[in-house]
Amino acid sequence: MLIDWNYIQQEYQLILDELILSDPLKNWQVPPQALQATNHKTKYGMADRDGVVYINQAFIGTASTELLNVTIRHEFAHLCVGLQHGHDVIFKAKAREFKADFGKHLKLESEQVHESIGYKYLLFAKLENGDEILFRKVHRKNAKYLRYKAGRFRYLTIKGVKVMSFRYES
Repeated sequence: MLIDWNYIQQEYQLILDELILSDPLKNWQVPPQALQATNHKTKYGMADRDGVVYINQAFIGTASTELLNVTIRHEFAHLCVGLQHGHDVIFKAKAREFKADFGKHLKLESEQVHESIGYKYLLFAKLENGDEILFRKVHRKNAKYLRYKAGRFRYLTIKGVKVMSFRYES
Protein backbone atom coordinates (compact mmCIF):
# COMPACT_ATOMS: atom_id res chain seq x y z
CA MET A 1 0.00 0.00 0.00
CA LEU A 2 1.35 3.41 -0.95
CA ILE A 3 0.81 6.38 1.33
CA ASP A 4 -1.27 9.35 0.17
CA TRP A 5 -2.27 12.50 2.06
CA ASN A 6 -5.64 10.98 3.00
CA TYR A 7 -3.83 8.04 4.65
CA ILE A 8 -1.62 10.47 6.61
CA GLN A 9 -4.70 12.33 7.87
CA GLN A 10 -6.40 9.09 8.89
CA GLU A 11 -3.29 7.86 10.76
CA TYR A 12 -2.98 11.20 12.55
CA GLN A 13 -6.55 10.97 13.82
CA LEU A 14 -6.40 7.25 14.73
CA ILE A 15 -3.18 7.70 16.69
CA LEU A 16 -4.47 10.83 18.43
CA ASP A 17 -7.67 9.03 19.43
CA GLU A 18 -5.62 6.13 20.81
CA LEU A 19 -3.20 8.32 22.78
CA ILE A 20 -5.80 10.53 24.43
CA LEU A 21 -7.49 7.45 25.87
CA SER A 22 -4.44 6.88 28.06
CA ASP A 23 -3.34 10.52 28.39
CA PRO A 24 -6.29 12.97 28.11
CA LEU A 25 -5.71 16.21 26.19
CA LYS A 26 -6.19 18.26 29.38
CA ASN A 27 -2.81 16.85 30.50
CA TRP A 28 -0.98 17.87 27.30
CA GLN A 29 1.17 20.99 27.39
CA VAL A 30 0.24 21.84 23.79
CA PRO A 31 -3.03 20.37 22.50
CA PRO A 32 -2.85 19.19 18.87
CA GLN A 33 -4.66 21.64 16.59
CA ALA A 34 -3.89 20.72 12.99
CA LEU A 35 -1.94 18.59 10.55
CA GLN A 36 0.06 20.16 7.74
CA ALA A 37 2.53 19.03 5.12
CA THR A 38 6.17 20.09 4.92
CA ASN A 39 8.96 19.66 2.39
CA HIS A 40 11.76 19.81 4.97
CA LYS A 41 15.00 18.30 3.69
CA THR A 42 16.05 16.44 6.84
CA LYS A 43 13.00 15.86 9.07
CA TYR A 44 10.19 13.35 8.84
CA GLY A 45 7.96 15.55 10.97
CA MET A 46 7.85 18.56 13.27
CA ALA A 47 5.52 20.08 15.85
CA ASP A 48 5.13 23.75 16.71
CA ARG A 49 3.98 25.72 19.75
CA ASP A 50 0.57 26.28 18.18
CA GLY A 51 -0.12 22.54 18.18
CA VAL A 52 0.45 22.03 14.46
CA VAL A 53 2.03 18.72 13.47
CA TYR A 54 3.92 18.83 10.16
CA ILE A 55 4.53 15.61 8.24
CA ASN A 56 7.01 15.47 5.38
CA GLN A 57 5.38 15.05 1.98
CA ALA A 58 8.20 12.65 1.13
CA PHE A 59 6.08 9.93 2.78
CA ILE A 60 3.60 10.23 -0.11
CA GLY A 61 4.12 7.50 -2.66
CA THR A 62 6.14 5.30 -0.29
CA ALA A 63 5.10 2.22 1.67
CA SER A 64 6.69 3.59 4.87
CA THR A 65 3.57 3.16 6.99
CA GLU A 66 5.33 2.10 10.19
CA LEU A 67 7.80 4.99 9.96
CA LEU A 68 4.90 7.39 9.44
CA ASN A 69 3.14 5.94 12.50
CA VAL A 70 6.25 6.37 14.66
CA THR A 71 6.81 9.91 13.33
CA ILE A 72 3.29 11.00 14.23
CA ARG A 73 3.64 9.44 17.71
CA HIS A 74 7.00 11.22 18.14
CA GLU A 75 5.47 14.60 17.33
CA PHE A 76 2.53 13.95 19.67
CA ALA A 77 5.03 13.15 22.44
CA HIS A 78 6.61 16.59 21.87
CA LEU A 79 3.21 18.26 22.18
CA CYS A 80 2.27 16.26 25.24
CA VAL A 81 5.34 17.11 27.35
CA GLY A 82 5.96 20.54 25.85
CA LEU A 83 8.42 21.62 23.19
CA GLN A 84 10.80 23.07 25.79
CA HIS A 85 11.88 19.51 26.61
CA GLY A 86 13.44 18.86 23.21
CA HIS A 87 14.68 15.27 23.34
CA ASP A 88 15.47 15.17 27.07
CA VAL A 89 14.65 12.33 29.48
CA ILE A 90 11.11 13.57 30.07
CA PHE A 91 10.43 13.58 26.34
CA LYS A 92 12.09 10.17 25.87
CA ALA A 93 9.90 8.63 28.59
CA LYS A 94 6.76 9.98 26.91
CA ALA A 95 7.99 8.85 23.48
CA ARG A 96 8.43 5.31 24.87
CA GLU A 97 4.95 5.47 26.38
CA PHE A 98 3.57 6.66 23.01
CA LYS A 99 5.48 3.85 21.18
CA ALA A 100 7.58 6.28 19.13
CA ASP A 101 10.59 4.01 18.58
CA PHE A 102 12.80 4.92 15.60
CA GLY A 103 14.71 1.65 15.76
CA LYS A 104 16.80 -0.19 13.21
CA HIS A 105 13.69 -2.12 12.18
CA LEU A 106 12.65 1.01 10.23
CA LYS A 107 15.81 1.22 8.11
CA LEU A 108 14.20 0.07 4.85
CA GLU A 109 11.24 2.38 5.30
CA SER A 110 13.48 5.35 6.10
CA GLU A 111 15.50 4.69 2.94
CA GLN A 112 12.28 5.00 0.89
CA VAL A 113 11.48 8.38 2.44
CA HIS A 114 15.07 9.61 2.06
CA GLU A 115 15.02 8.70 -1.63
CA SER A 116 11.80 10.67 -1.99
CA ILE A 117 13.31 13.70 -0.20
CA GLY A 118 16.39 13.63 -2.41
CA TYR A 119 19.87 14.84 -1.59
CA LYS A 120 21.85 17.83 -2.79
CA TYR A 121 25.34 16.28 -2.53
CA LEU A 122 27.16 13.00 -2.75
CA LEU A 123 30.07 12.63 -0.32
CA PHE A 124 32.95 10.49 -1.59
CA ALA A 125 35.81 9.07 0.49
CA LYS A 126 39.27 8.60 -1.03
CA LEU A 127 40.91 5.56 0.59
CA GLU A 128 44.55 4.77 1.24
CA ASN A 129 44.42 1.90 -1.28
CA GLY A 130 43.45 4.35 -4.07
CA ASP A 131 39.75 3.47 -4.15
CA GLU A 132 37.13 6.18 -4.00
CA ILE A 133 33.71 5.18 -2.70
CA LEU A 134 30.38 6.86 -2.14
CA PHE A 135 30.38 7.47 1.63
CA ARG A 136 26.87 8.94 1.94
CA LYS A 137 24.26 11.20 0.41
CA VAL A 138 23.80 14.52 2.23
CA HIS A 139 21.76 17.72 2.19
CA ARG A 140 24.58 20.07 3.17
CA LYS A 141 28.34 20.17 3.31
CA ASN A 142 29.92 19.55 6.71
CA ALA A 143 33.17 21.16 7.88
CA LYS A 144 34.16 17.84 9.46
CA TYR A 145 34.65 16.39 5.98
CA LEU A 146 35.75 19.60 4.21
CA ARG A 147 38.65 20.03 6.68
CA TYR A 148 39.44 16.34 7.11
CA LYS A 149 43.18 15.54 7.13
CA ALA A 150 44.29 11.99 7.80
CA GLY A 151 47.02 11.98 10.41
CA ARG A 152 49.49 9.36 11.52
CA PHE A 153 47.46 8.36 14.57
CA ARG A 154 44.13 10.09 13.91
CA TYR A 155 42.07 8.99 10.96
CA LEU A 156 38.83 7.40 9.89
CA THR A 157 38.59 3.96 8.34
CA ILE A 158 36.04 2.26 6.14
CA LYS A 159 36.07 -1.52 6.39
CA GLY A 160 39.56 -1.28 7.88
CA VAL A 161 41.00 0.94 5.13
CA LYS A 162 42.28 4.41 6.07
CA VAL A 163 40.35 7.38 4.64
CA MET A 164 42.76 9.94 3.15
CA SER A 165 40.26 12.63 2.12
CA PHE A 166 36.66 13.45 1.29
CA ARG A 167 35.07 15.35 -1.57
CA TYR A 168 31.54 16.52 -2.35
CA GLU A 169 29.83 16.27 -5.70
CA SER A 170 26.55 17.93 -6.69
